[in-house]
Amino acid sequence: MIDDTRVFSRQLALGLIGVGLVSSLLIFLLPANDAVRSHYSLLIVYFTYFSTIIAIPLFMLLATKYQTFKLPAMVLYQATMGIMLLYFTEPYSPFTPLWSLLILFASIYYGWAGFILSGLALYVVSTAYVVMFQVGVDGNLGLYALLSAVVVTLTMFTSYIFVQIIMSNRAKNIELDKARKSEKLQVNRLNTLINSINDAVITLNRYGRITSQNASAQAFFDTNQSLVGREIDTFFELKDTNEKDISVHNLINDTKASLVRDDLMVSVNGDERHISMQLARIRSTFDDDEEYGFVVIIRDITKQKTLEQEKDEFISVTSHELRTPVTIAEGSLSNLLLMYERNANEAKLKSAAEEAYDQIIYLAKMINDLSTLSRAERGVGDTLEALNITELLHELYIRYTPEAKAKALEFNLDVQTDMPMLKTSRLYLEEILQNFITNAIKYTKEGTVTLGAKMQDDNSVIRFTVTDTGIGMSKTDQERIFEKFYRSEDYRTRETSGTGLGLYVVSKLANKLGTKIDVESRLNHGSTFGFELKI
Repeated sequence: MIDDTRVFSRQLALGLIGVGLVSSLLIFLLPANDAVRSHYSLLIVYFTYFSTIIAIPLFMLLATKYQTFKLPAMVLYQATMGIMLLYFTEPYSPFTPLWSLLILFASIYYGWAGFILSGLALYVVSTAYVVMFQVGVDGNLGLYALLSAVVVTLTMFTSYIFVQIIMSNRAKNIELDKARKSEKLQVNRLNTLINSINDAVITLNRYGRITSQNASAQAFFDTNQSLVGREIDTFFELKDTNEKDISVHNLINDTKASLVRDDLMVSVNGDERHISMQLARIRSTFDDDEEYGFVVIIRDITKQKTLEQEKDEFISVTSHELRTPVTIAEGSLSNLLLMYERNANEAKLKSAAEEAYDQIIYLAKMINDLSTLSRAERGVGDTLEALNITELLHELYIRYTPEAKAKALEFNLDVQTDMPMLKTSRLYLEEILQNFITNAIKYTKEGTVTLGAKMQDDNSVIRFTVTDTGIGMSKTDQERIFEKFYRSEDYRTRETSGTGLGLYVVSKLANKLGTKIDVESRLNHGSTFGFELKI
């Protein structure tokens, strides 16, 4: 059944209003043409004028906007036409086949139910005409009734053919509409999927022009404008690692099936980016295997390449830094054995042993720092737990007080009372604070070291600090202290052992906690290392 919730189309309503007005004009002309029958009635005439000139246009126009008026408008129109057929013409006349228009009208909006009801209305009107007015052909009422039935039946049969065609087409249109909606839904889902991909995805025709794109493609090329229709080589200037220019158009011409290149670089707004580009031919779904384009996936691997370079550099520097203490320890132990065989005095033996011991301790510290860094990179300490900050700082205070006293330093604890619980990684937080405390004690010859924690920003942030009265740092050193293996050229720093990895590891752990280390220092006036954590 046709969907009966729609309103009338405006064109159809205006057409039916026009037919009604023409019919009322013909009725007006009937008396002038001496065509008035014995059953001509002024009351029926006035009703017809009122219905065709006022009521039908009003209901029809309302039915184009409100579905409530659709059925009343259709019933009124059929009733008016039935009265006009009954009183101003006859079933056995050339006007009766025009009723097929009313049948089609009813069928369009109410399907076969409309067809049946409108057809029955025609039969009822025709039967009522024969019964009420007893009109016959040459006085033969039966013959007139038979001819009228033939005309009405032919009208119904003609209408049935047209309605069947309309219904068939409507069913096909409904199926086609469903197929289009389903296809649109699938396309929307596919577009949503493609647009959710972080990599830039574009399609090219065989001439290198962009035919579609995803949202990440615009973000990659840093533009709000559509890329569709543009030739990719005009704005995508590729180079390989040897600084050789690469043409995407040439790449797609040389690609038989698919191609992956991760040795490419591109400049976007002045920034050099390393990219990985994958090309694949798009094949037709038809049997002719026509190839009509390419899909290109572009991935920014700058961070990956940078990490690989940093990793290679880190391994190289670490190997160099490890080689020195190993060589010194090996030489010291070799000398120790040699001097022992030659019965050297105890002082020389002790000096060689101490030198080897110091280098082994240095190696142990470096290995410990590397182990901490490895655990952080693998996320070993990422587990969050609720910490009692006051208890944690008291534990650190007790742990490092003996070390401070050994250097005749005053170790203070400055913790605000009523500190709230803090949900964070105990391993990372404790490692950072331990590093700051040991550095403060190491580089302070006299004075104090203070471990502190206070609330900030309306009690939403806890600020941790470690302050000392030590040797301090120059501005140049402050800019580089978080680099791996960096140690100040200050002779006082060189007097103490250190791997140069401690603060580098601390900066990595701070990133894990979502914070950043800040430093305040002046040469010969001490230093303060601090950071903030949100509650």
